[in-house]
Amino acid sequence: MKTGSAYKILGIEPNASPDEIRKAYRFLVKKYHPDKNPSAAAAQKFLEIQAAYEQLLEAPQAADSADIERRYRAAQDQYDQDLEAYKKQRAAAREKLRQQKLREEAYKEAYLKRLTTGKIGLWHRSVAFTGLLLFLAIWLDFFLPHQRQSLLSYSYGIHSYNSMNDHQVQLFKSTDGRAFWVSDFYAQALPRTQQLHALQTPWLKQVKALEFNDGLYLRRTPVHFSFYWAQIWVGLLFLIPILSWYFASADIIFVAGSFISRYAICAFIIYFLFTENRFIHFVTLGQL
Repeated sequence: MKTGSAYKILGIEPNASPDEIRKAYRFLVKKYHPDKNPSAAAAQKFLEIQAAYEQLLEAPQAADSADIERRYRAAQDQYDQDLEAYKKQRAAAREKLRQQKLREEAYKEAYLKRLTTGKIGLWHRSVAFTGLLLFLAIWLDFFLPHQRQSLLSYSYGIHSYNSMNDHQVQLFKSTDGRAFWVSDFYAQALPRTQQLHALQTPWLKQVKALEFNDGLYLRRTPVHFSFYWAQIWVGLLFLIPILSWYFASADIIFVAGSFISRYAICAFIIYFLFTENRFIHFVTLGQL
């Protein structure tokens, strides 16, 4: 290819600078590149443009358009091979990831089956339905009208302590073996009264306050450090087993919920029932 033809192909003057040559080349490549213009004429024009550009800037001697085409085809073939290898590699990676996910799902399903069947499943279900029953009993017991039970004083403490809400409290004991933390303002008056009553829930016998006559006045002092004040919130803990069972799935939330239910909540239920005669109150519906 003559030099004059190269300038003509690129559409520039013979005295064009290298920057002008590059600018003209980039403009024509965008127009005639086979990826942009699929026509056969455009492909031939692209080869001529490539040869002209190499003749003017890259090669000291005239570039052969056939040689340019061969190098271009070789580069294109290498690109196609690399692309095909990349696609195969991507497909193999996807298949490997799919197989791994299938194995993980199979493991999760098998683990979930172990948690929901057999001894472990029976254990969780037992805790779940016991917890639900206790939750209903606690909430019903909390909102039902309280009962009065007569008390006789046994002793009272002489030291005052701070309760959680910064009230000064003293320990008062009754003859039935129960102990109550009450306001120190009333504690020493309790042994002298002849009409002392415990205000308690009707079913689980959770004491809310002590009531007594002080001359012409009926006094009432709340009991501090009592389960009654946390009763409504503690009852919510008993819902964890039934909720984790109802929403059973092969994920970490259910696994953690099942573990907490079978150990922590189960232990707490046992402690709750077998302290302060709650089990007897529970099964006798508060009659004993």
